[in-house]
Amino acid sequence: MVAIVLGILKIIGILLLVILGLLLFVIISVLFVPLRYRAEGSFYEKLKGSASVSWFLHLISLKISYDEKAQVDVRVLWFHPGREKAEKAQDRAETPERAEPVTGRACADFPEEADETEKSEADAFEKELTERVETAQVSATPGTDRHEGKNAGAGKIAARFRHFLSALKLKVQGIHRNLKKAAKKLRTGKNRWETILSFLRNEENKKTFRLAKRQIFAVIRHILPRKSEGKIRFGFDDPYMTGQVLTWISPFYGLYGRHLQICPDFLEPCLEGEWKLKGHIRLGTILLLAFRMLLDKNIRLWIRAARGRKEKA
Repeated sequence: MVAIVLGILKIIGILLLVILGLLLFVIISVLFVPLRYRAEGSFYEKLKGSASVSWFLHLISLKISYDEKAQVDVRVLWFHPGREKAEKAQDRAETPERAEPVTGRACADFPEEADETEKSEADAFEKELTERVETAQVSATPGTDRHEGKNAGAGKIAARFRHFLSALKLKVQGIHRNLKKAAKKLRTGKNRWETILSFLRNEENKKTFRLAKRQIFAVIRHILPRKSEGKIRFGFDDPYMTGQVLTWISPFYGLYGRHLQICPDFLEPCLEGEWKLKGHIRLGTILLLAFRMLLDKNIRLWIRAARGRKEKA
């Protein structure tokens, strides 16, 4: 009996170790196996390009290509779910649908519907004509007293004048309120600006800004392509314009000189070139850089303050 219990415990222990090993393998894979990306494109008379993202020896990948039309391919292990759906949709689109024949009885119903439409339009026209005649008769009835008409006109003028005065008063009050709001906003803005300046001048905050700057630039360098190369050939009808463009981009040579070759053509107008790049992103590296930032006390205080303001809002 004891041996059976020990055997069961041994099997359970082995299963737990296997599960823990699998979990550890998944966690390490997610953190340290990089997500690789690659892109390339060219423009010689027509545009071509492709971009792909893959993970774990291309077991999971996404590829997008363009050559007069866009194509997308998703791969999970050995399956291509997107391609299978596209093929099924194409098969359904290519399958012809049978059109139902129009019977003679349906065709014979069209004249009756047309007659009913014409009859309803004639009734509507006759009704509209009757209403117009009645309106004209009512408007043609003469007034009974000119004096009453003059009094009514004077009353209307007085009412309009009172309405104008009340509207003018409301506008003046609105302008006064807007000026008070603007003055209050200026005072509030001045106080906020002084608070921001004192916050930026604090020495501890300056150290935190420098730390955040280093970590953010490290993340950007990690995400940017590891390898990038390209070539662009351009030219205009006017050689002077070609020289001007070359002059404008020359100050930025330090940014693109190692990766991009610029070839100006002063003889003919043209625009063509190609570009290739590839790189990878490792989640563990990004989390490590973020963890370094969270170790700073000021950053944790900023996060708590931001959460408090969000909860109050």
